[in-house]
Amino acid sequence: MAAGIRDKNLDWLSHQSGLSFGAVISLGVLSVMKLKTFFVVLFACFSLFSQAPVGTIAGTVTDDSGAVVVGAQLTVINVETGLKREVKSSSEGQYSVPALPAGRYEVRSQMAGFRQMLRPANVVVGSTTTVDLKLQVGSVTEVVNVDAATSQISYDSHKIDGVVGRTQIEALPLNGRSFLQLAFLEPGVGVGTQSLAQYNAQFGVSVLGASSGKTALTVDGGNVRNPLEGGTAQNFSQEMVEEFQISSANFDLSTGIAASGAINIVSRS
Repeated sequence: MAAGIRDKNLDWLSHQSGLSFGAVISLGVLSVMKLKTFFVVLFACFSLFSQAPVGTIAGTVTDDSGAVVVGAQLTVINVETGLKREVKSSSEGQYSVPALPAGRYEVRSQMAGFRQMLRPANVVVGSTTTVDLKLQVGSVTEVVNVDAATSQISYDSHKIDGVVGRTQIEALPLNGRSFLQLAFLEPGVGVGTQSLAQYNAQFGVSVLGASSGKTALTVDGGNVRNPLEGGTAQNFSQEMVEEFQISSANFDLSTGIAASGAINIVSRS
């Protein structure tokens, strides 16, 4: 019955469009394929975004009395790459600069009637670095330097992860040349040897007792996990690692989808 209704509909479309019955079917199949391709590309875009190895700088701008400053110009500059982002403080004096690659930054404020404020900040993967600025009354040509801000305990997130920074990586005497050995530094994580026949996957990382084959592995947001045997499909020396992040529970957008834990690597620029 359904096939008969479908045939009549196709006959009607063929008659109305002046196309042959076969041409109508071909157009229908082509439309379905285009629709499937669209959704595949859309899903891929969301997947890439969800694995982006980035962090956030956010804070509040106030004056000497503690009152919020509205409309202050904030410029965030990556010291190493020169990447620049500009925002203004909101009606509550707050600002946020998301999707920043990990690294060292400078936050500069500028507002008429106040001195410029310059404060260094460090951004780590998957974390928010709070940079609050207390402006001082004076000439806008004067610059006040403030101590650097680093990522602290996050009270607005319930994820469980850890980050190994470049300073630690340079100082550690690692027994081997695999970046996965950095996982030894995080609690609840086990690192074991795998088949020596797989020269790219000499080590496997188990998070909270789960199988090492289920641990997700990304480098600069790109998936490097071996889909057949688990572990990494590519081996890297620790010299190329800027930050090494392990997420064990309640992942955020900086981590892709994983059955157990996830390792996110940011390479040096």
